[in-house]
Amino acid sequence: MKVRRSELVDEVLYISNYDTLDSLNIFKAGMVTVQNISSVLVGLVANPKKDDYVVDVCAAPGGKALHIAELLNGSGTVDARDLSENKTKLIKQNIKRLDYKNIKISEHDAKVLDESLVEKADIVVADLPCSGLGVIANKSDIKNKMTKEQLGELQSLQREILETVSKYVKKGGKLIYSTCTINKDENEVNARWIEELGLKKQDIDLKSILSVDELPSNIKEIDGMIQILPSGNMDGFFVSEFIKE
Repeated sequence: MKVRRSELVDEVLYISNYDTLDSLNIFKAGMVTVQNISSVLVGLVANPKKDDYVVDVCAAPGGKALHIAELLNGSGTVDARDLSENKTKLIKQNIKRLDYKNIKISEHDAKVLDESLVEKADIVVADLPCSGLGVIANKSDIKNKMTKEQLGELQSLQREILETVSKYVKKGGKLIYSTCTINKDENEVNARWIEELGLKKQDIDLKSILSVDELPSNIKEIDGMIQILPSGNMDGFFVSEFIKE
């Protein structure tokens, strides 16, 4: 097995020359897990602090929730939620292998307001169902099946979820909105919609994430939002961050 460190994120390693993941002792022992480096940026942007309460509203299969649990270094709680038992089962399998104690799982429809969470979360992660156009290289069926009408339906679903889950963010807390697509309407157009929603309610403010000088050439910064274009080892991905004031 060969290992090399990512030039972008120190904690990310690329492995090659191996048979299967299940044959690797480091994987079986829960020392590593698999996540595309684009997705890793969600946890880094979220930047959780000790004892934070984090809600991941569409968490399956759990990569981002598990990364944030690791960044919390055993403190706080990550509330990893998804719609069905089939989805949450995927998260449970990863938790068991990694043996994290600061993450819990629940089944919940992200479109439905959970009154018990209103203004309770330090961080809400909304990595939402999307067209998947950023991972089309791995899922060629997307190209053949996705229609303009479906894209519009997805944007409506995303906005319905975002309006609901933004209520979970406490004052001073953060909402992270991300997708694995490069479709402008699902990404920066939705982010602007969140900003307008916040301005109307006077409680959400768009915050710049990274300086363009800190980003590699295949990542575009659009007014404080990250748009990653598919390239090399990186999936197409979008990340935006909002602060509730």
